[in-house]
Amino acid sequence: MMPDRTPNDDRPRMAANLGAAVAIMIVLVLGYWLMDALMRQSKTEDCLLAHRRTCGPVEAR
Repeated sequence: MMPDRTPNDDRPRMAANLGAAVAIMIVLVLGYWLMDALMRQSKTEDCLLAHRRTCGPVEAR
């Protein structure tokens, strides 16, 4: 027979699950940010390789 479990038995497992969920969210956010930056860089390079003059944002002085 299994001994009765108390709520305190689950705390380490719940903390590990929460930590894993936070780590996964961080990886997803960083992955999205990286993909967005790479896509913007690729579009800028494509524009420059096509010898266009209006590839970047216009900066006000």
